[in-house]
Amino acid sequence: MSDNFYTFGGAYFWEDVFFYQKWRIQRNYVTKKCRLLDNWDISRFEGSFDDCRKAFIKYIEVYEIARQKGHMVIMIPGLAESKNIFKPLWRAVIKEGLMAAAINYPSTQKGIDGHVRQLDFFLNHLEDVNEISFVTKGIGSILLKKLFMLDTQWRQKLKVNKVVEVVPLNHGSRLLKFLSKFKFFNFILGPVIEELEPKKIEKLPPVPKDIPTGIILCESKITRFFEKIFDKKMPILSPDEEKSFEKAKDVKEIETLKFNLFKDERIINAVVSFLKKGKF
Repeated sequence: MSDNFYTFGGAYFWEDVFFYQKWRIQRNYVTKKCRLLDNWDISRFEGSFDDCRKAFIKYIEVYEIARQKGHMVIMIPGLAESKNIFKPLWRAVIKEGLMAAAINYPSTQKGIDGHVRQLDFFLNHLEDVNEISFVTKGIGSILLKKLFMLDTQWRQKLKVNKVVEVVPLNHGSRLLKFLSKFKFFNFILGPVIEELEPKKIEKLPPVPKDIPTGIILCESKITRFFEKIFDKKMPILSPDEEKSFEKAKDVKEIETLKFNLFKDERIINAVVSFLKKGKF
C-alpha cells in the first residue's frame, strides 16, 4: 500500500531493518508492520518487509537511485536517542568518502536482546556493502558486544574495519539500575535499565581483538547531577584503565558541555581520525 506522507523518522516506535542510499525500511515494534521511507523520511509504502523491498526496487528505477558500494559506517545511538544525534558526524564521514547509516531502534521500548536481534536482521539484509565500521553511543556499546557474540550470516560476508565507542556503558550503570526500581523511570526509559547491573555487563566479552577499537570518554554533567541526588556513583576509570579493560587500541578523554556530544567538533574529528587512521 502506498501512502506518501511525512513522518518523524520513527525515532521511538519503529526499528530500522533495511538501509540503502538513505532509504530505509522500518518495522513497528508492536504490530511488526513495515514501511518504506525515502531519504526525506516520507513514507512511500506500507506492508510486509518483502513487499516493502519490492516497492523499493520500483523506486530505484523511478528515481534512478545510484548503487551503493564500499565501506559503510553504522552509527548506533544511546538510550532514548534517535539517529538524528549523528547528523554532524554523518556529514563528516560522508566528506571522507565513506557511506553512513545512522540507525533508529526503539531503545525505551524493548530489552537489550530485542535490539540485538534487530541489528542482526539489519546487517543480514545490508546490500552492496563489503566493509563496515561501527560508532556507538552509550548503551550502543553493549548492543554491539552482544551482537558480536552471535554466530550469524553477516559476519561471513562483511569485513568489520573499526569500532569507535563514545561514552560507552561497558561497566553498566549503578544509577540506571537503581532508577529501574521506580515506575516513573521504568515508563520513561524502558526495560533496558533493569539490565544494566554492572557485574553482569562487565562479564560481557569485549569487541573481538582483531577489530581495532577506540574509546572516547566524556564526563556527563547530567549523569553527575542525578548521581549526586540519588547518591549512586558511576564507576570512573582512567583512560589507561578503560584501555586495559576493553583491550582497546586507543582511548581519548574529552571534556565538553555539549548536550549532544556529536556537536563538539573535537569529538567529530577524533571519531573520523580513528576511522581513517586507527588512532585519535
